[in-house]
Amino acid sequence: MDVGAPRVVTLAELEAAAQQLWRDAPPGSVVWLTGEIGAGKTTFVQAVVRAAGGGLATSPTFALVHEYPVTGGLIVHADCYRLRDPAEALDLDFPGLEQRARLLFVEWPERAGEQAPPPDIRLRFAHADHPTHRVFERLQ
Repeated sequence: MDVGAPRVVTLAELEAAAQQLWRDAPPGSVVWLTGEIGAGKTTFVQAVVRAAGGGLATSPTFALVHEYPVTGGLIVHADCYRLRDPAEALDLDFPGLEQRARLLFVEWPERAGEQAPPPDIRLRFAHADHPTHRVFERLQ
């Protein structure tokens, strides 16, 4: 999954990109997920969890953090959308999450401000003209 221009992808292609990320991302990687509500961020994490042999992944919007035991470690998915102030991110204990995670996904990292761990990989999602397509871009 190379850094590049945004591209319109099908949900199947997004699934393939998730499988590739699981294969290629070094253990301990922090992945930032940015983009519009409902554009595919959680869908992407669900696909990574499936690729890693984990169970059903759900949106952490209300719980803020979900952890998924998978082959080779733990996938941690933090969703900062509901944070009203970056100081609230202190309660998420990002250093502890990073320490435990094989991969740490952070949705809406901008809402965590400086509390969000720096990304190793940045992905952006947006809606496309067709409901089964997404705009997908690897920024870093």
